[in-house]
Amino acid sequence: MINISICCNDSKQADILSSFLKDFSSSNHLKYKLSKYSSFDHLVYSPPKNLDILFLKINLNSEQSVHSIHNKFKSIYKNSQIIFIPEIMDFMLNGFCLKDFRYILMPLKYESFEDEVSSCLNDLKNSKSKNNKSLNNIFQFKNSENVDKPLVVLSGVSTRSISFIESRGNHCLIYTSNKCVETGYTIDQLERKLCPSTFFRCHDNFIINIKRINKLTRSSVIINSKIIPVSEKRFKTLKDKLLVMLKII
Repeated sequence: MINISICCNDSKQADILSSFLKDFSSSNHLKYKLSKYSSFDHLVYSPPKNLDILFLKINLNSEQSVHSIHNKFKSIYKNSQIIFIPEIMDFMLNGFCLKDFRYILMPLKYESFEDEVSSCLNDLKNSKSKNNKSLNNIFQFKNSENVDKPLVVLSGVSTRSISFIESRGNHCLIYTSNKCVETGYTIDQLERKLCPSTFFRCHDNFIINIKRINKLTRSSVIINSKIIPVSEKRFKTLKDKLLVMLKII
């Protein structure tokens, strides 16, 4: 169960966010608990007991206020994800304040909402090992996916340690977190050898280990600080596979 709060002083925009959340939940089998707040004061004086994702639509007057809000909630809810929703004028005048934070610009669009929530869920998955008990039962990999057979052709490099594979014509480079191994196999041959529930060919020239994804956008993934392209036609399948692996039900 994901704990989500919407703090919005505009009831129409709050309803749009609620509608987007229902659509996302339906298509991604996400179970969530929603709390709503009509003002920032309301949120501060009566904060939710648990918070994973916060949608925050308030006036952003300065860089200091953004950092202050962000730090305040991070201190209370260590692994929470905050998505700011600024007015367009706020962004035009103070957009530099938001470059290091999550945000969705007005007018609200489902595609932007979907991108940010998917990214939030992925970050929550990555923080599960940091003693966050409220998430331990959410992000559990299937037992069958925890057993990776070694790929003997890779000189001891097991599938468990592979981050991604890059095609270089008739051979491939196989990357782990700390080394790169060259193999004479083509990417088509390697794709057939790898477990399809863990590895995904996100682009003609790349196969990625879904467990190693640090961030997902509509056009790329980041793994070990490497930006890897994702084909438009493969984005939805990748997103679905990631959510299945996270086992968000």
